[in-house]
Amino acid sequence: MFVLFQVQSYSPLVHYNCSQHLRLFLCSVFSPLCTEQVVGPVPPCRSLCEQVRDDCLPVVETFNFPWPTLLNCSRFPDALEGAWLCMGLPTEDKETTFLAPTWAPVQCPTNFARALVPSGDSVTCSPRCGRDAYYRHEDKVFAQQWMTGCAWLCFLSTLFSLLTFCVEPQRFRYPERPVVFLALSYNLLSLGYIARGALGAEALSCVVPLDGGLSYVAVDGLESGACTLIFLALYYFSTASSAWWCVLAACWFLSAAKKWSCESLHAVDHYFHLAAWLGPAVLGVAALGLHHVTGDELTGLCQVAEDSALPYLVVPQGALLLLGGVFATLAGSALVQVRYAMRMTGRSAEKLERLMTRLGVFAVLYVLPAAGSLACLLYEAWHRPRWRSLALLAALDCGIEPGCIPGPSYHSAGLEVALLRLFLSLVVGVTSGMWVWSGKTCRAWSKLFAAPRKPRLDLATQHVSRV
Repeated sequence: MFVLFQVQSYSPLVHYNCSQHLRLFLCSVFSPLCTEQVVGPVPPCRSLCEQVRDDCLPVVETFNFPWPTLLNCSRFPDALEGAWLCMGLPTEDKETTFLAPTWAPVQCPTNFARALVPSGDSVTCSPRCGRDAYYRHEDKVFAQQWMTGCAWLCFLSTLFSLLTFCVEPQRFRYPERPVVFLALSYNLLSLGYIARGALGAEALSCVVPLDGGLSYVAVDGLESGACTLIFLALYYFSTASSAWWCVLAACWFLSAAKKWSCESLHAVDHYFHLAAWLGPAVLGVAALGLHHVTGDELTGLCQVAEDSALPYLVVPQGALLLLGGVFATLAGSALVQVRYAMRMTGRSAEKLERLMTRLGVFAVLYVLPAAGSLACLLYEAWHRPRWRSLALLAALDCGIEPGCIPGPSYHSAGLEVALLRLFLSLVVGVTSGMWVWSGKTCRAWSKLFAAPRKPRLDLATQHVSRV
């Protein structure tokens, strides 16, 4: 019974059909041949193990699992040494024509489809479009509604900030001007999520093979033009928003600690724009060109693959968030010193204290959700590949188990974490609009919509006009 359990633990590899010698190898490992002519069991030869390992190791690595220690080929005898009898590769007749080794056809579960990996030298299983592979249908519907609702909140909040800037542009001078570009980045980012809700998942992340096979969720962002565009839009504006947060904090630091004037900051703003707009574009194109973009069944979007999230998401956005936090802390410390100096000279510091309060609240409302979003990214990058591997293995077992209904039998891989990440990444845009939530904004809009008043003439002017 124990041997049977051990063999069944490798049944997904057998059903995956990664090697024609896998069954022989597993049987010789867990149930070796015994004969009266040989003392002790007959283990598999090292050559048989190496052949199976060469065939199946790429498949095992796609599941993010190492080659099993129990199947380490160094444990088995070498047939060439002749010191130990072992079971080798099946021999063929001498007149048999040997063909070059080829990949065994990959057998995918019902809700998956065969897809060529970006390197082009192997095949993997990707979720089929319109089917429930990793997530249930109700999970995907709820994720779409959740994502679209958060996107609309972010869009309306940032749109109000941008319209306020159009109504009263002279109010947003440096060092406050980067708030406008921060709101613009989140506004365009939210439009990408809204477009996903309007167009549907199959229009953005699904790929139809040229040979007319089953459509599947893209395993490479360059497989579909729509997948490429939605990835570039979301990644670009998400990273640009982090860059503008850092620029905003740097401007406040230069203004408060280094005593830079508005004109001095405006004179170098082209460097701010170059860094904030060009850097994300370079990273996005690099991720696409190096095939680090893949589709996501849950959201129907194309995004950086989990195994590449560290260099393309966590490191750049985390560095910008940390650097901005350092600048904001130094700026706040400088403002505290200015307030102390004003009080020592007997001047009122009421306006400065209101400014410090706004800066502090704005920084907290930005940093906390952004840090939470980064934590979710790290958690998903660490756990999600293994969750998906377990789900795929469970689906492979379901294909040969009597009475098993195909579907996401494994718990939806990180559903709650993914929804939390979406919320935190968009709520930052909502809180970024709080900079314009003030009495000045109300007066500006009231002045815009107020009816124009007729000019009033004084009594002397009216008397002269009558005469």
